[in-house]
Amino acid sequence: MGSAPSDDLLAELADVVLRISREIDPHGARSLDIVPLTGTEALVMRWIDRNPGSTPSAAAEATALKRSNLSVAVGSLVAKGMVERRPDPDDARTVQLYSTELAAGSIERLHAHWAGMLRQALGGDDEGVATTFATLTRIDDHLRDATR
Repeated sequence: MGSAPSDDLLAELADVVLRISREIDPHGARSLDIVPLTGTEALVMRWIDRNPGSTPSAAAEATALKRSNLSVAVGSLVAKGMVERRPDPDDARTVQLYSTELAAGSIERLHAHWAGMLRQALGGDDEGVATTFATLTRIDDHLRDATR
């Protein structure tokens, strides 16, 4: 096992992640044919798409949003045709959230865009991508746990 990374290296890693996120922003200079979403809407959309049938309460907890903020985001996503609310078949008082066909198409185009940009940036040298993904996923999971 190697030595622990320095604070400087960890800060640079965070900075690189932020720079990459700005470069692959679908609403930046290279705009895509996708439904435009705010940052909060994208956060909520990601959760709903990966967790179909989740309740607003579960989505609020998972995204660390106040229930009122989540409600506004879901309302906006419904208005944009990206999310639909369905009554829970076991409890009509409860609502479940699902992504729509429109959302699926937007997400598919977005993922293809991201994959193409990263493939081009890597220039065929994809060694270490799986390890990098695993490391960033571990950081993401632990950062999320630390904020709860």
